[in-house]
Amino acid sequence: DIWGKRANRWSRDMARTKSLVVGFEGLPGCGKTTVIGLLLDTLRAMGIAVVSVDIDTSIHAPALRAVADTLPLDNLVRSMLFWAMRIQQYEIIQDMRERMQIILMDRTRGTTLAYDGYGNGVSRELLDMIGHNLSAPDITFLLCVPMKVAYARKKSRTMEDIAFARRVEQGYSELADIHGWIRVDATQTPEKVADACFAAIHSALTCAIKQQGAE
Repeated sequence: DIWGKRANRWSRDMARTKSLVVGFEGLPGCGKTTVIGLLLDTLRAMGIAVVSVDIDTSIHAPALRAVADTLPLDNLVRSMLFWAMRIQQYEIIQDMRERMQIILMDRTRGTTLAYDGYGNGVSRELLDMIGHNLSAPDITFLLCVPMKVAYARKKSRTMEDIAFARRVEQGYSELADIHGWIRVDATQTPEKVADACFAAIHSALTCAIKQQGAE
């Protein structure tokens, strides 16, 4: 078990490297929350300083979401309110980078691009202008499940319109190709999905530690 045998050394070596930001994307019902929870438990047990940050972490998020949830999905004001929450999510992450070794992002700007750019047809130029200062995570996982599986697992307002949902699904697929996201088969058990994510995180951190040692 690489996690048990190398935990102490890995935690010590990580103290000399910059924090790793890991993003998780996918349709509602893909299992992000469960997988992130498993990762948090395992990494904390190893002595790693790790935290999860989502769009609702900001103290202003409840008020912004309360307004956004009253608006139709294709309303531009709704999109901008979610962009405001997304920007605040990134600001929180920047503040945490000095204190945390790993930061897990429950959704990233990729969600905004998939939902608003592909789903609602909001101009990509407008979205890029708003989010141009939001840096990409070091690793992004796309948890892949067929739409029927996602529907069976979780009911979501944003997925009630089948045509919209399919555009979002296609958007995620194209964004994964463009940005090199790691696709994970999320029809597996949560433990197996988490294992796949663990392996990729471990590989990235091992490379970062080696690179740091060579400098």
